[in-house]
Amino acid sequence: MGHTCSFLVLLAILILQSLFGRSQGTNLQKPIEYSLKSDIFLFNGKAPFWITTNQYSTVPNAKNFAFSTRASLKADYQRDSSNKFRHFIGWGAHILPVLNIGDTTALLLPEGFLKLRMGSFEIWAGRRREVYGLLGDTLLSAGSFAWSGNAFPMPKIQLNTTGFVDVPGTRSLLAFNASFSHGLLGNMPVVYGGRGIKSIVGYLHQKTFYLKIGKPHWRLHFWGGFNHQAQWGGENQIWPHGLPPQEAWWAVVSGKPWEGSRVGNHIGTIDVGFQWKLNTGTLFFYRQNIYDDGSLYTFLNIKDGLNGISFQNQRPQNNLSTFHLNKVVLEYMNSYDQGGDVFDFVTGVFGRDNYINHYVYKQGWSYQGQGIGTPFIASQEAIKKVYPRSDKQFTNNNRVKALHVAAMGNYGDWNWLLKTSYSLNFGIYDVPFSDTPRQFSGLIQIQKPLSWLKGLSWTTTFSIDRGSLFDSATGLQVGLCKSGNF
Repeated sequence: MGHTCSFLVLLAILILQSLFGRSQGTNLQKPIEYSLKSDIFLFNGKAPFWITTNQYSTVPNAKNFAFSTRASLKADYQRDSSNKFRHFIGWGAHILPVLNIGDTTALLLPEGFLKLRMGSFEIWAGRRREVYGLLGDTLLSAGSFAWSGNAFPMPKIQLNTTGFVDVPGTRSLLAFNASFSHGLLGNMPVVYGGRGIKSIVGYLHQKTFYLKIGKPHWRLHFWGGFNHQAQWGGENQIWPHGLPPQEAWWAVVSGKPWEGSRVGNHIGTIDVGFQWKLNTGTLFFYRQNIYDDGSLYTFLNIKDGLNGISFQNQRPQNNLSTFHLNKVVLEYMNSYDQGGDVFDFVTGVFGRDNYINHYVYKQGWSYQGQGIGTPFIASQEAIKKVYPRSDKQFTNNNRVKALHVAAMGNYGDWNWLLKTSYSLNFGIYDVPFSDTPRQFSGLIQIQKPLSWLKGLSWTTTFSIDRGSLFDSATGLQVGLCKSGNF
């Protein structure tokens, strides 16, 4: 397995060097960026929540001891000193093989894609680590409601803008960010339907659109937009006289109803936020409103969503020997209400949204056993076995109230990061928990560059789980990382 990993890295280097060498004459690319990282993990029976969460399902599965090593190679678009593209056309690529040795040995490729850019638009294909939804900070956040960095990346082809693009004629008052993609979810078990189908090949449809209001020199900026995801596939296999794939795809994209319902499993958020630039830093307030069926349209589930505030400290650190706070994030996630306890076709009240789960696709809004959305709605496999389970659903706990606080900063050349979360858990409407399990999870990480070898840094992470939802866990992660370019 180790020889296979080394071969893949060597092959990637040769490919990127070949491409880089050909493009040097036109000066289209930066030097290739690389990083090599190795980690040792020590657990007392299982990995704690915050060591595994939002790591794109790349932390090794182990009860006591594990080892992981990864190599990243990336060629990106060339930019000038003001971060603008130097050329109208560009290309980029990234490959990230990961070798895990724990209770099992696995070679993973969470990121491997090729991208092409023309102006402010790009198209890419492959696997790519992504997060969707308005957040104050993707590193400190607990994760977006609909799409966090929790699950292993799925293969996609996507057309998108390269960040926010100014709307012509508005003199930088308006800018937009948009994407449209098609992905492959692979084999998906089916638990409902009229023809006894056990599984189908599943697909992903995704589109996003966000608008930013405010000129660069303004103190206030406003954001608004949405992300829309849908699982679909097998409509002509599951249902008698079902839709053929082309018609099913268009029904998913357009939201066109079929047989009194929508085609596929839809989930997303409608987001709003605003940024306030102070003399001492920047405040960002954001709200993600979840939709899983039509409850948000009638404001039935308006209580549910993700509320957050982040503060980025812009005061200079006058003394390197003092404690310095760089950024802090506070979030409150609520999925308890779900439109209420009534689902009635006669009255037209459609509560009991049953987030993440789906009545046709057993895996619900998940990929390879991990939830794609908020990590606070976990797989029932991760929850203590004393709570009731269902063999037809992904989770037995999607009614959650969670508070999350995270911060990062430095003390001299020592960098630190802290994450803490506390949740109340109520099960699901159909099978509520008899009690209300409480759960605390925390993580503290320190990182220090090692000056004796340029580009080398050392990281130590300590994490714990205490509560009645998950089994108690304690974990230690120690790693070394070397980065640079050639």
